[in-house]
Amino acid sequence: MAMRSLIPAIPVALACAAFAQTPGTPLSFEVASVKPASTPIATKDAYTAGYNAGMRAALAAQGLRIVGQRVNVTDNSLKDLIRLAYQVKEHQISGPAWMATEKYEIVATMPPGANRSQVPEMLRALLAERFHLKLHRETRKMAVYALVAAKGGPKLTAAAGPANGRAGSGWTSSNGGRVLAKASSMAAFADLLSKAADRPVIDMTGLTELYDFDLTYTPELSATAADAGPTLAAALLEQLGLKMERREMQVEVLVIDGADKLPTEN
Repeated sequence: MAMRSLIPAIPVALACAAFAQTPGTPLSFEVASVKPASTPIATKDAYTAGYNAGMRAALAAQGLRIVGQRVNVTDNSLKDLIRLAYQVKEHQISGPAWMATEKYEIVATMPPGANRSQVPEMLRALLAERFHLKLHRETRKMAVYALVAAKGGPKLTAAAGPANGRAGSGWTSSNGGRVLAKASSMAAFADLLSKAADRPVIDMTGLTELYDFDLTYTPELSATAADAGPTLAAALLEQLGLKMERREMQVEVLVIDGADKLPTEN
């Protein structure tokens, strides 16, 4: 079961940091190592190989891992990195297929005085410098599901408190018919539903608190006479008092104009 750390959408600091920097120059990492993801370590038995693969998958799902001034990324695609750098959703990125399959590792150090809220800005600078990333923004009409409260109101369980002491820093897990989320925002839960639905799910509930979710449904491909259960839409309504409405919306999209598959040397 893959677990994913929730990184909340955080506003990028636009003002100059307290430490010295040239006005107008994007804030950047002090030191950064960027390279294609390493080959998994060879093992003698299937158990160890599976364990190693699971650990790498868990680290990859966490996205940015920030400890002190150190920033680490394991096995993330360029599309993942763009999503983290620009604080957008996966469906808001339009680019070549390889951007979702080629994986990379990053170990970087923030300059003295910088904080975690400024990491997206530094990551944008890194993508421009090492991958020569070029993009533009445009608005496209897109078929989506709007996640809204059903008639009678939502039936949600309020989180006991922010995970790890930070709002929105809980975890989510999706495993073929069950969606779990701890101390999750509605926007993060909608992102998780997008992986199970046939189109992006956009949170339009207006709810701003954190919640714990435990949603059980039957994936369409496994809905046989023997295991038939509630569909995703039915489970949302029955268990959480939520519904997904089909809509067409204007969505801002990042269109990738160019990027290098192999990053420049460290």
